[in-house]
Amino acid sequence: MDIDTKGSGTSIYIDQIGSGNTARVWCGLSSGTYATHTCSSATIDIDQDGTGNLAKAYSQYTFHTGNEYTITQTGNDSTGYIDADEDNNEMTITQDGDDMSGELYMSGDDNVYTITQSGTGNHYAKFYAFGDDSTWTSTQSGSGNHNAYIRSCNNCNNNDATITQSGSGNKDGDIEFRNNPSDNSTVNLTQSGNGAHVGNIRVEQGNYTVNATQSGVSAKAYAVVLDCVSSCNKTVTITQAD
Repeated sequence: MDIDTKGSGTSIYIDQIGSGNTARVWCGLSSGTYATHTCSSATIDIDQDGTGNLAKAYSQYTFHTGNEYTITQTGNDSTGYIDADEDNNEMTITQDGDDMSGELYMSGDDNVYTITQSGTGNHYAKFYAFGDDSTWTSTQSGSGNHNAYIRSCNNCNNNDATITQSGSGNKDGDIEFRNNPSDNSTVNLTQSGNGAHVGNIRVEQGNYTVNATQSGVSAKAYAVVLDCVSSCNKTVTITQAD
């Protein structure tokens, strides 16, 4: 199912049950006329229940504000993907089942990004977003291997990035704020339960607060890279416990 729309105040709800379904929504298409790529105050909601499903929601850059994108997937081996732009948007992917993958790509300010994954099997979450005053949250729980990756750059200030991983299975959490003169952001990485814990945090330039906590009886390892081109203030707290 493919839906193309533009304008303001649009509401789209897609509900699919079964296996091998695909839902794609483009908001803000306008025959290549850049100045009229409008998608504002839209609600896009895709709900899939089954195996091997794919949900994607897109917008094209400029005049895309105040939108709410939601993908909910239950079952196994499904992928949720959101690629959006501009300010004051809320993007949410929620997945429950085996071997789920969620990806968020974004450029803009005052946005909220959330990927929540639960169940068994391997889970993968990726955020790649640029801008100020935004919040990234990745939560992974259950058995199986968990991998979460957050990256932001290009003058990103006053952001909050959090990865929380729990349950059995190996866990890998990576957060990078790099290649930018950024300031006043907070980075949180929490890993608990059985399985090896690996954390990688890289923050460059500006002022940061970094918190990393790893608990459980298995092997724990982390790497934190801090860099200042000029004077900066970084507060780093690392906690490891059995």
